Amino acid sequence: MKFYEKYPQLKNKSFLSKVLADTVFSTMSLEDQQVSKSKVVKIVDAILKDKELKGNQFFTN
Repeated sequence: MKFYEKYPQLKNKSFLSKVLADTVFSTMSLEDQQVSKSKVVKIVDAILKDKELKGNQFFTN
C-alpha cells in the first residue's frame, strides 16, 4: 500500500498544514520554547506555499 493510499487526507493542503502546525507547536512547547501558534502557522504555510510554487510535493513518493 502506498503512502497516499493509506493516508489520503494528507493530500488536502489545509489538513496537512493544520497537522504540521499542531505538531511543531506541541513539540516546541514540550521543549519549553515559547513561540506563538500563529507564528508557527505562518511559517508552515509559507513553506508549503514555497514547495507548491517550486512544483515539489511536500512528501516524496
